[in-house]
Amino acid sequence: MATQTADAVAPPSAPRTDRRAPVSRAVRRWSWVWLLVGTAMLPFASFQTLVPLTAWLAPVFLLRFSRSQRPVVGLPVLVVAISCALLLGLRSGFFPVVDGAGYYLFVLTLAVGGAVPFAVDRLVAPRLGGIPRTLVFPAAVTTAELLGTLGNPFGTAGSAAYSQYGSLPLLQVVSITGIWGLTFLVSWLAPVVNQLWERGWSGRGVKAPVFLLVAVTAAALLFGGAQLAFASPRSETVRVAALAPDRELVDLAYSAPDIRSGDRSRRAAVSEEYFAPVLDDLFERSEREAVAGAKIIAWSEAPARTLQEEQEDVVARAGRLAREHGVYVQVSMMVQLPADPGADGDGAVNENHAVLLDPRGDVVWDYLKSKPVPGDGHTAGPGVIPSVNTPYGRLATIICQDDFFPALVRQAGQADVDILLVPSSDWESIAAWHGQQAPFRAVENGVALVRPTRQGVSLATDGQGRLLGHKSDYFVADDQTLVVAVPTQGYDTWYASLGDGFAYLTAAGLLVLTGAAFRPGRRPQDR
Repeated sequence: MATQTADAVAPPSAPRTDRRAPVSRAVRRWSWVWLLVGTAMLPFASFQTLVPLTAWLAPVFLLRFSRSQRPVVGLPVLVVAISCALLLGLRSGFFPVVDGAGYYLFVLTLAVGGAVPFAVDRLVAPRLGGIPRTLVFPAAVTTAELLGTLGNPFGTAGSAAYSQYGSLPLLQVVSITGIWGLTFLVSWLAPVVNQLWERGWSGRGVKAPVFLLVAVTAAALLFGGAQLAFASPRSETVRVAALAPDRELVDLAYSAPDIRSGDRSRRAAVSEEYFAPVLDDLFERSEREAVAGAKIIAWSEAPARTLQEEQEDVVARAGRLAREHGVYVQVSMMVQLPADPGADGDGAVNENHAVLLDPRGDVVWDYLKSKPVPGDGHTAGPGVIPSVNTPYGRLATIICQDDFFPALVRQAGQADVDILLVPSSDWESIAAWHGQQAPFRAVENGVALVRPTRQGVSLATDGQGRLLGHKSDYFVADDQTLVVAVPTQGYDTWYASLGDGFAYLTAAGLLVLTGAAFRPGRRPQDR
């Protein structure tokens, strides 16, 4: 009988796994299906029509595609897919700032920016393992969003965080980290699921990231739930009237002929015919609300137009109303500037004002919009948010798109503001979407927010994002007044103190992960 050596009876060793094991053809074929699934979800993850769950799920499938394809194929295809999703998400003149080829270049630029985190993940993540491997993608998304706000006239519009507007417990996270913590959390699901998808539950480095993501998400929900349960506003309230203009009258005002180059008599005649009716209506309604008991009255952004030479008269009229009824009145107006003979034609044509009058009839502030929409025709204000102490808490104001700039609005949190007035003016395709974003600034800074809106959704929330009033029928209703009881005391938040520190910490963490991935001797991990 032949003898067997120890080597002969030893169980066969597991086959060596190539650290750069190629992706199978079947996986690559199926990745095109996942691309279609992710792309189909993407239009509902940001911008016009938000379905919150798609913001979590779309990146799961798109990341599966990018990790399954060679970068030279996967990344250009992702840019095309994201472009197609954006064309749907930005439909109906969502960003009416450029036309023709310029619009498609604008969309392509956004798509390239959206593909960058996938490129970073494809480059860095395969060289890491375990938890660090799953942190690359959310860190890249958060950093890309932060960098994308630099010099961007639309600020944080389109952030993944805004997709979660409907979850009040989750929304409380922004009171600590700003929107950046929520962006990170939403984006973190994709690499964790993909790691499980690639390796299976028993695979190396799978369980720890899953448990950590579940723990962090649970902690965020517990924190938010506790905030809502135990730290809800309990202060007195003040009656606030938020006025948007009558649709027909404001349309008349904005249909006026160009009077920039006209003489004073012609300008006055146009003002009397086109501008005066909506102003008269706003003042009549404001007086009615003051008699009914409103202590703060705020108009929407640009509810009326007025000539530069008539601006003082409008303010004086508001002062008389405030003095007669002992109320705070904020009147907003688009002031039409006369033509400057020495200008080259590219100068400002109007100024966007929000003027607050106190119960003595004195001007408290005259605020100019800090972040105008490109093409609005006016230059930016100095970017200083005014505030004032009143018997109803400390008031402050911004105007419309200013609310897409958290660092700007953070001035209100630092000034211990209690009620933030946000006169706004939208257009139909962005009305619901923009209204969903506004409460984020309230939660970040612990302020109640009142948003009277022309051509959009008028609303009010407390400092934790609870809706106190909501009027979304501008385009069908005759009445354009929202009356709400607003808490007179806000609360301190970590974000007001720390600002965008979480975002910068995340960007630094991405650099650390990249350095670790490419340190000498480091080799790609198993798939």
